[in-house]
Amino acid sequence: SSGINAEWPLRPGTYHISGFEYEPIFGLQSTVSMVDDMQSVSVLFTLPRDAPSTMYLLEISAPTGMVFTKALVEGQMQLTDGGFSTITRYDIKQGGQRLQLYIDPETRIKEIALDIPLHSKFAVANRMPAQISLVDYYNPSLRQTIFYIIK
Repeated sequence: SSGINAEWPLRPGTYHISGFEYEPIFGLQSTVSMVDDMQSVSVLFTLPRDAPSTMYLLEISAPTGMVFTKALVEGQMQLTDGGFSTITRYDIKQGGQRLQLYIDPETRIKEIALDIPLHSKFAVANRMPAQISLVDYYNPSLRQTIFYIIK
């Protein structure tokens, strides 16, 4: 090797993640619980009070062996009170591995709590943590990322 354009190899399983993603700008938190015999992740966050009308995108990854389903998300969208009243649209990506929730730019609710059920497809021992990110859709540098685990 000539050494030109040489890069340090990354060890498998290592990531370079910039620290600002972990700044608690939205107070993003999560807990996991059983609801109606189904695993559910609860996500809580606070939108900035002085924010101009902007859209926020909440993106949640499913742990290995679990998926988000249209039926379960639609069930939550039917609720007229609570956090899901702030969601204008959703997308399920990668065969249920990723859920994207778009938060209404006009919402007056600033402290939002969402309970999101997950469908278990198959059992997995020692699941890895899954990621939750909240990002200002039009200013992606305003982002917070956390992780949750379902045992």
